[in-house]
Amino acid sequence: MTSPPAATRSDAARNRVRLLDAAAGLITERGSDVDVREIARRAEVGMGTLYRHFPTKEALLDAALEHVFTSWAAAASAALTGRAWSDLSRFLGDALTRQTASPGLLDAYCQALPGQAGNTARQHCRQQVGPLIAELVRAAHASGDLRPDITAEDVSLLLVALGRIAPVVPEPSWRRILHVSLDGLRASSATPLPHP
Repeated sequence: MTSPPAATRSDAARNRVRLLDAAAGLITERGSDVDVREIARRAEVGMGTLYRHFPTKEALLDAALEHVFTSWAAAASAALTGRAWSDLSRFLGDALTRQTASPGLLDAYCQALPGQAGNTARQHCRQQVGPLIAELVRAAHASGDLRPDITAEDVSLLLVALGRIAPVVPEPSWRRILHVSLDGLRASSATPLPHP
């Protein structure tokens, strides 16, 4: 059997990228309930092309969410400076800024938390962003800035909680709440936490 011409493969690759970009954009804007027909329209491809690349909606969402969270984790990693407390604070602020611009991200993030039911697509968030949060927490513990009883899961849950607030209040308001929360994470202000 002969291989398809290079132009055909190139067109197929471009269509796949367009579909992923369109799906990622719509998911971050509206969440994962987006209609595949709208994704195809935004990508400017037909439904046949969509289904040739992604036989199910879940397959498309899996790939799109992996794309979104890989990009987020890469951008956040690239912004690290080696100053542990500053890096953790900036990551949370940047994540909330991203959340206000892309409310659908939080839906996927919440469904990726331990104990939540979810499919493979939702796990991409944990796989991409989870290790970064864990590294930020380890570095802040090592520097002595973060209270020793705070875990990466605590920081993830804080991000979810603040992410519910950020899109519905003005930025100065959620930044104040973030500042209060960060003060509560500091080792210098620690008091014993109750056990869950």
